[in-house]
Amino acid sequence: MKCKIKMRTNKKESEFTSCISCGITKDKCLDMFDLMVGDTVLTICDSCNKELFRKSLRASCYTDSRLKTKHDIKIITNRKRNRQVEGVV
Repeated sequence: MKCKIKMRTNKKESEFTSCISCGITKDKCLDMFDLMVGDTVLTICDSCNKELFRKSLRASCYTDSRLKTKHDIKIITNRKRNRQVEGVV
């Protein structure tokens, strides 16, 4: 099963829209974003969005730079093989 992650700008005019992370309301931030992971929708502000991507990049760099074990290489190979079957390459 493929995990679906989607993101969009929240354009709702509601004053009650607030960030799930820091609690700031829409009128006190530049932008609000809806982040959908599976069936769960999370609304975050631009500041928390920036922090989320900073931490994601750091985690990605860590994973890419560490020495891979045979088990890690097997996982990577299987992912590539599954992408080729789906035509995503």
